[in-house]
Amino acid sequence: MALYPQIPFDPRETVLSYAARLAVIHTGMGIDRLLPDMGLRIEDLVLGKPAALEVFASGAGIPVTELAQSNLQAVGKDLMFRGEPCQWNFIARAANTYCPTCLAEDGGPRGWKQRLMWCFAPVHRCTEHGVWLERLDQKARTLQEGLLSAEDIAPGRCADGAVPGYLTWLEARLHGEPDENTWLAAQGLQQVLDAALMLGVVIEEGHKVAPNTLAPDRHEAAVDAGFRIYAQGPKAIIKALDLIRETSPFQAAQAGPSAKYGKLFDWLDRQCNGRDPGPIRDLLRDHIIEHDVLDVGDKILGQEIEFRRFHSVQSLGETLGRKSVQMARILKKLGRIPADATAEEWNRIRFDAEEIATLVADFEGAIPLEDLADYIGASFSQARTLYSEGILKPLIPADAPGAIRNVVFARRSLDSFLARIAALPVATGKDLHPISNVCQRKAGTTAEIVKCVMTGALPAFRNPKATGLASVVMPVNEVLAIRAA
Repeated sequence: MALYPQIPFDPRETVLSYAARLAVIHTGMGIDRLLPDMGLRIEDLVLGKPAALEVFASGAGIPVTELAQSNLQAVGKDLMFRGEPCQWNFIARAANTYCPTCLAEDGGPRGWKQRLMWCFAPVHRCTEHGVWLERLDQKARTLQEGLLSAEDIAPGRCADGAVPGYLTWLEARLHGEPDENTWLAAQGLQQVLDAALMLGVVIEEGHKVAPNTLAPDRHEAAVDAGFRIYAQGPKAIIKALDLIRETSPFQAAQAGPSAKYGKLFDWLDRQCNGRDPGPIRDLLRDHIIEHDVLDVGDKILGQEIEFRRFHSVQSLGETLGRKSVQMARILKKLGRIPADATAEEWNRIRFDAEEIATLVADFEGAIPLEDLADYIGASFSQARTLYSEGILKPLIPADAPGAIRNVVFARRSLDSFLARIAALPVATGKDLHPISNVCQRKAGTTAEIVKCVMTGALPAFRNPKATGLASVVMPVNEVLAIRAA
């Protein structure tokens, strides 16, 4: 049997608020008296169990669908609100905040309504009256239990400024108004407001400030600042991440994502395990991968890095077995780092891993100067001449003799030199002599003769019984005639 007289349900209030009003009106007491009379276990309705909600709706004489939209159902460690899982610290089942002006207008305990809006942690003001919400000293199941009389209610304190945009958005969404912002409409309430809070806190308060330490006005300002960015979508969020990274007080090369992105990273990395925080996690992960030097196997926000995208001076040095200072000196010689860059500056420089992979491969297979002669099939003096004359260029260019202690050559560069020799026609029955003999006949220096062979300016052939430079043979008389012309 339904209660009489029937009291209308206000869709702006919670289910427990409605139950508390019915209890005062019909019994003059609290829900502990009313709910058992309706055949309900008190705890079942407090926990928002669907079966209890159906019994309560039937007893109140209203459709259960009307109550379902305001029901807060406990499910394990979370709450379910309109099919969306929410954490306890985001939405409260208990009646712990209220607007003094709203309750004054409600007209006493018989009419007090705990608004659904007040249940959300980011809500600190009444959007209707522009006053700060007050907080009960102790949590209660209903306002009727927490506030014994109207005399307990102090006048509202005026909240400065216009109503923040996120409160207007939240209120419209709770009232079922269509959300024209498709980016926000596709996300849950907690996903949007948590992301807005964390973005805003880092931007407004700094990288190391915990949101739960902020006073209500600063907390509200942080959420509002973050929401203005977040509501614009991924491009605006990425710009905000750029700003967060650039303004981090921790700019050392070894500073990790936690230092660069502060509490935003810590929140996503440590506090969102087991739940989906929304697209903000993917956006931050991509931003970190795009800017940080990460090695294969590193794990960022739950995903393992499968390939290296960037190298730093330090990581490149570790790959090549060189100290960072030495690696920086090498990269300066190669023109990859400005010659006047300080250690602090070059520590922040990153290199495209794919682009610099050739350099890495060249170093790993480099031929030292002492092995150059054997590798190209030349005498010691010939090899030194080709190096000093710049025909065979070292991997690290030297701007002065002795500028590079360990002179090495890229194997691919030497192989290219040898390939041009291997492409010479095979010697057949002519009066042919090696380059050393051609030089002895005063046709030119080793460097001059080799340059001419490489450009095709002098006739040259390849002795198949020898390799490298030692295989090059030339018709001396013909060479002398060409050189004399």
